[in-house]
Amino acid sequence: MTYTPAADEVDALLDWFARYDAHARGNDTEAMADMAIFPLMVMTDDSAGESVAQVWDRPTFIAAMSMAGADTARVEFDNHRSPTFLDAHLAVVTTDSTMIIDGETTRTRYVDVMARQNGEWRFKSMIQPGWGDMLKEHLGA
Repeated sequence: MTYTPAADEVDALLDWFARYDAHARGNDTEAMADMAIFPLMVMTDDSAGESVAQVWDRPTFIAAMSMAGADTARVEFDNHRSPTFLDAHLAVVTTDSTMIIDGETTRTRYVDVMARQNGEWRFKSMIQPGWGDMLKEHLGA
């Protein structure tokens, strides 16, 4: 049987993402880390098309997000999210994101696996293409 969330459940999850996006725009990696369940599973691919998967603890997350968000003042984001609830406590959220950096537009799609912990949404896994080279260079693979 599939789970159909109530409107307020969808709103609560999307509100979580609005808070996370605000922390990302402010490059507040500590607050972003507070919204995760560690260890965090991260999956991406590299420029050769090879899968790169890592398990991050909190310090690794903060290091990676600090590298990725160093120039957030120059970036505009427009994120459209589509949550799929597995039940009231687990969801997979697909984000179609448009980033504008110095007038250049980049579009990407990524997925977050979400779980409720202590009554709060948290992300447990991040899946996004294109970060593998950076992860291997700076964080090992």
